[in-house]
Amino acid sequence: MNAGNEYIELLDIAIYKEVASEALYVALKGRTTDTGAAGLMQDLANEEKKHVQWLTDFKEKGTKTGWHNGIVSELKIGEYLTAPDNLEGAGLQDTLLFAIKREQQSIDFYSRMTGSLRTRSAKALCRKLANEELRHKIRLEVLYDDMFLGED
Repeated sequence: MNAGNEYIELLDIAIYKEVASEALYVALKGRTTDTGAAGLMQDLANEEKKHVQWLTDFKEKGTKTGWHNGIVSELKIGEYLTAPDNLEGAGLQDTLLFAIKREQQSIDFYSRMTGSLRTRSAKALCRKLANEELRHKIRLEVLYDDMFLGED
């Protein structure tokens, strides 16, 4: 990336990734017969759509509404469990694991990107994007913990 344009290029990449994630979650919603899993996929698609709007507004107007501040911690459930590669007919548990892994991939992407960027503003944006993806992952991990790992 050219240092002068890397910020805009990063925003374009982030918008593309959010659009692709939204499309994936919509497609996965159509592949499951589990109403809980379908509802979760719709919620995730809606979140990704909000991120597209935030990023687009930020790129076009410099507006940062809806962005979260601060550092968050995670349960790391996704690091210890295996997710399916295919969600055809999957139930809620497999769908949650798949979504957790998907969010982790986004976190990893933005974390790697941070190291390759040159400008402080682009690095800060990358850290913000990774943090937003981490918030999704935590939400999913807490739900997974409550539903499948909590006390009987």
